[in-house]
Amino acid sequence: MPDIRPSHLETTLRLQCSRWLNGHRPARSMQASLLALSQVAEASLPLDVYGDGIAMQTLEADVAALLGKPAASFFHKGVAAQLAALRGWCGEGQGPVALHPQCHIAVDESDAFEHLMGLRGLQVGAPDTPFTVQALQALPEKPAVVVVELPLRRAGFQLTAWDDLVAISDWCRREGIALHLDGARLWEAQPHYERPLAEIAALADSVYVSFYKGLGGLSGAMLLGSEAFIEALRPWKSRLAGNVYTLYPFVLSAFQGLREQLPHMADYRNRARNLAAHLARVPSWHVAPEPPPTNSFQLHLPVAPDALRETMLAVAREQGFWLGARTTPSHKIADGAMVEVVVGNAAQDWTDDEVVTLWQQVVSAAQR
Repeated sequence: MPDIRPSHLETTLRLQCSRWLNGHRPARSMQASLLALSQVAEASLPLDVYGDGIAMQTLEADVAALLGKPAASFFHKGVAAQLAALRGWCGEGQGPVALHPQCHIAVDESDAFEHLMGLRGLQVGAPDTPFTVQALQALPEKPAVVVVELPLRRAGFQLTAWDDLVAISDWCRREGIALHLDGARLWEAQPHYERPLAEIAALADSVYVSFYKGLGGLSGAMLLGSEAFIEALRPWKSRLAGNVYTLYPFVLSAFQGLREQLPHMADYRNRARNLAAHLARVPSWHVAPEPPPTNSFQLHLPVAPDALRETMLAVAREQGFWLGARTTPSHKIADGAMVEVVVGNAAQDWTDDEVVTLWQQVVSAAQR
C-alpha cells in the first residue's frame, strides 16, 4: 500500500461526515458511485470505443440540441477541450487570444495555451470585474479569438451583464473575430439571464461546458460549434491525449447530472442568494458578489486563513459537518480569509440560520 497522504485523510474525513455545505451530497465510495451509475438508463448500452458509441453520440446530440449548436464533441477534460478550441480559432498563428487576467484558462490551467500551443495571450479588463466591449475596442491589436468565462470564478463568480455580452458578440462578428465561451459553469449561469441555454450559446462561435461541476459528474466536458469547426478539431483531440479508449463512466454520469441536477439550477441559485443575504448581515463579514448571480459566492471572514482551515477540519472531525478545507487570504478584509460557498443539493440539509450559527462558531473558535 502507498503512504497515506494528508489529502487522503481529508477525503476520508469528508466522506465520514453526515452533512456537507458545498456542492452535492458525495458518494461514500467508488462502489456506491458505480452502483448509482448502473441505474442510468444508458448503462445497458455497449461501451464506447475511442469516442464511438451509441451512448456517446446520443449525449453529444442531446447537448448540441440543448445549446442550439450544430455539433458537439465530448472531451475527457475541459483543459483539452479549450486548448483545442483556441488552436482551432488561431489556425497556424499565435493568436492573440483576448482573455480576462483572472480567467480559468490563464490562472488554473497555468497558461497552457501559451506553453503547449504556442499561442499568445492578450489580457483584457480589470482583475475583479468582467470586461466590456469598450475594453476590447481599446486593445492595442486585433485578437484572433475572444474568451468570455461565464461566470468568472476567480472574481467571485461574477457574470457579464447580458447587454454587455450581446455587445461583445456583436463587436466580434463585425470585426471577424471568433468568440468562445468558457462555460464550465454555464448551467449555473443560465437562471440569472432568464434565457434558454441556446439563446446564450447563440452569441458565441464555440462553447465549452463541464459535466463535473454543477452537474456533479465524474469528469468530462463538451465542446460545441459548427460541424466544420468540430470536425477540424478531431486531430487535436488525439494530440491532446483526449482520444481515450473508453469513457462510458463519464458519459453515464453526464446523463445523470443533466437529468438530476440541471432542472434544479434556479433553485440552487435562489438558495445561494438567500443564504448570502443571511451571512452578509453578520457584522465584519463580507459576501461577494452581493447578491450572487449564480449558486456560488465568496465569503470573507475576519480570521487568518490557516486558523480558519484547521477549525473547519476540527468541526468535521468532532461534529461531522463538512464546511470545506480550502481557505485563501481575503482581498476584502485585512488579514482575513476567504472561502467559496457553492450551493448544491447538500445545502438542502441545512437551514440558513444553521449555516450562519455554525460559521459563527467556527470563526469564534479560530480567533482564539
